[in-house]
Amino acid sequence: MTKELRKLRTDFEYNQSDVAKLLGFKSTSSYSRKEKGEIEFSLSEIRKLKEIFSLSSEDVLKIFFN
Repeated sequence: MTKELRKLRTDFEYNQSDVAKLLGFKSTSSYSRKEKGEIEFSLSEIRKLKEIFSLSSEDVLKIFFN
């Protein structure tokens, strides 16, 4: 998950702070820990990431539920 999510973020030219704000996180470190796989994303966060990165349902399954 970590490599795919990081690649998506950089492909969209977002930094971790940008995505953290889009998800409504108070700190970048919370998002960073999730992107590293230390903490799992909630379903609502996954839905938001699906929208942010225009992911298909198949992409979501590959990235978050593999």
